[in-house]
Amino acid sequence: MTPQEIALFVYNLSLIPVIFFSILFLLIAFLNMFIEKDKRIYTFSGKYPFITIQIPVYNDDVAQECIKSCLKFDYPKHRYEIIIADDSSDREIASRLRNYAIKYKDLVRYVHRNNRHGYKPGALNNILPLSKGEIIVLFDSDWRPQKDFLKKIIKPIMDDDSVAIVQAKQAFINLNTNLVSRFSAYLLMIYHSVIMPLNNKVNSVFFCGTAGAVRRDVLEKVGRWNAQSITEDADLSVKVLSEGYKIRYLDIAVPSEVPETIEGFVKQQMRWCYGLTRAYFDNINNIFYSKKLSILQKITITYSTLANVIAPIVVIMTIFGMLGWFLGEPEIFHVQDLYTLFGKLIYTSGFLILGGIALNREGQLKEYPHLVIGAFSISLVLVAFNSFAFIRAVLNKPLLWYRTPKSGNIIAKEHDT
Repeated sequence: MTPQEIALFVYNLSLIPVIFFSILFLLIAFLNMFIEKDKRIYTFSGKYPFITIQIPVYNDDVAQECIKSCLKFDYPKHRYEIIIADDSSDREIASRLRNYAIKYKDLVRYVHRNNRHGYKPGALNNILPLSKGEIIVLFDSDWRPQKDFLKKIIKPIMDDDSVAIVQAKQAFINLNTNLVSRFSAYLLMIYHSVIMPLNNKVNSVFFCGTAGAVRRDVLEKVGRWNAQSITEDADLSVKVLSEGYKIRYLDIAVPSEVPETIEGFVKQQMRWCYGLTRAYFDNINNIFYSKKLSILQKITITYSTLANVIAPIVVIMTIFGMLGWFLGEPEIFHVQDLYTLFGKLIYTSGFLILGGIALNREGQLKEYPHLVIGAFSISLVLVAFNSFAFIRAVLNKPLLWYRTPKSGNIIAKEHDT
């Protein structure tokens, strides 16, 4: 075989799984035509379980907005508490956050660590013994829940003892900042508007680590937060589902931030890619041998954790496709070649179709041109870095924890000064 023939052989071989994933996206899009919103009515009995709201923070001035939102909950003030788990090294930020515990001493507690052992899961494990709640509600520092959030998020848990976690939907404060923030939001729209409702139907929802409620006794039963994981939420989800519990997804939109820089976006996606992949390998026995998981659940969990396998395949396809083109003899472009190119675009366009459905559901179809631009620019950078993260995860090589920068920190700092 000539070098060009070898390159084209590898290209066509790698094209097969790409087409498979594209068809899978088209199947998901098709199934969503028949999936209705969860119409289960969760009745609130009037009983108010004690809730601990945990807000992990690391040099996040924007956490003040999250705390202020939590202080406004229309939930009886004597039936919930707020614990700020602060690992901040910035003394000014730490001081401002500590002031909330002073001002609202009956409602807010401030806990500061002088180390970052275990990062976010480590901080959460550190405050769990101090938490009085039978239900733990978590928020990352940039999330801003509505005042009726607590009453809504606990309903499935109160209505069904087998429900261990309830996850809310993510909305976006800074979607329109730039192309990076837009594309980051689009990916999450696809996940929350299209993937999550399907997962909800087969009880395979993954907790996102924020804007959700966790039954404390179940959390302790499965060994608390895995401080060795950089996606402790995914790790917890697999363990909880493997124990036969349910995780529910509610269409309650909670505003939050998305990355605005390519560095922040890529590093966030790398962490999710690595953490999800490790969640699979670290819990592979639970996934395969748990008698409490259905076959459909096992398939869904495997897909949710290993979907990033496509990243290195896309990189290989791109490299060898370009090699095949460069190594070949120049030829006149024929109309038939145009048909071939158009055909390949059609059967590899599953992601763009799925994205269009998600945008339409969110009333954001006018954003579709930005999705297409992002798919042919930002995503090319993303697959290269996700390939690196995926391979390191498979080889069980460490990937450093990275905290996603929050634009609200800049605004908060300017306001305080």
